[in-house]
Amino acid sequence: MKQEEREQNFLQVLEAFTKGLTTLKEAIGLVHSANDQLPKDEKQKAIQQKVEEAERLIQAGHAGVGESLGFQLCHCTWPPQVMASSEYSEETQVEQFTCPNCGKLVSLSGRKKASEHVTAFDPYDVY
Repeated sequence: MKQEEREQNFLQVLEAFTKGLTTLKEAIGLVHSANDQLPKDEKQKAIQQKVEEAERLIQAGHAGVGESLGFQLCHCTWPPQVMASSEYSEETQVEQFTCPNCGKLVSLSGRKKASEHVTAFDPYDVY
């Protein structure tokens, strides 16, 4: 299998994984809403804890996928936030990344042109 075909297969798997995370996040949101309608007791509290744990695990998985694709991570929260490229200078070859949570900026030099980055999936798709 050629390198290009492997990359395409990887991107297809990654896209399916991301869509799965999105669907799971939506399902957790529905469970969260339904749980709010239950009487306040130990079962409701246990469900709430499991929902919050699942949300943290999804966010950690999301951060792991983003990091494996070369996205920058901001450590303002746990799990870390995936930072999006917000600016690229052709002249200096410096790319700037912004945290969607705290607004922190990180600049990295020597990066490829923004158009050469992996763009097959949206890292904010699960939020």
